[in-house]
Amino acid sequence: MCLLWQGLTGLCLKGIDLSLAWTSWTLYHRWSCDWLTALGLHDCSLDLFHNARPRGHGCRLRWLVRLLNGLPNLAALDLGDNYLAGNLGVILDAVQRPLERLRLACCDFTDADVDSLVSSRHVPSLRELDTESCTSGLHGDAETMSRRLLRELHRCSSLRSLQFANNSLTDANELCAAFASSCWPMLESLDLSLNPVSATEVTRLVGVALAHCQYIRHLCLPMEVVAGRQPRIITAVSEAVAEAGRRDLNVKAVDQSVVVFSSNTELEIPFFQ
Repeated sequence: MCLLWQGLTGLCLKGIDLSLAWTSWTLYHRWSCDWLTALGLHDCSLDLFHNARPRGHGCRLRWLVRLLNGLPNLAALDLGDNYLAGNLGVILDAVQRPLERLRLACCDFTDADVDSLVSSRHVPSLRELDTESCTSGLHGDAETMSRRLLRELHRCSSLRSLQFANNSLTDANELCAAFASSCWPMLESLDLSLNPVSATEVTRLVGVALAHCQYIRHLCLPMEVVAGRQPRIITAVSEAVAEAGRRDLNVKAVDQSVVVFSSNTELEIPFFQ
């Protein structure tokens, strides 16, 4: 049986219902799994309610904490599509090694979760962060929380890939401030699709990003759909790219997004994509 695990460093349990794992998968206090460096728990029914607690809430949380405590070399964690509101801090504290990759898409942040994320030991080491659809408005004003989350993420100085799609962001102020102050000097990829940002703000962001971040290779930006003609934003973004002297970048429309991409530079594909 051990031969089956040789060379394996990651485990993806996407879509598996782990809501009762704490009753069927016993984890002892001193259990350890040194070989696992990446764990995917996407959509695993790890619903950990903070106020309206269903039966077994405490047991599920203790089980998850014990699971993570036993993974001393974990560097990548996917918790996407699990309702973890109010418990993110406890979960992140259970991870022993500073994470390099963290996916929290569709986890419905509370203010406490934002605080826990940006004050965690993982912030300086994160290279890839996915917070798509984390500010749904379920726990406060979505636009206000979106601005606050972006402002706090200025601390993630090692970021290479940031997914911030569908978070009710309406302007580029926080992002422009991050680029202008070199908060993310190594950033290569940024996804802002499905945010209600105007064409003018999108164009401004492209100009600032390309002027201050030499490693940008991929931008996925929201686009207002205009029936019957090519949206003006395509031309405006193309002009901003040309003004920045980035001949290696191309611009095209994909569905409801404007994509700026490099054709001659290999881009590191996000780990959880």
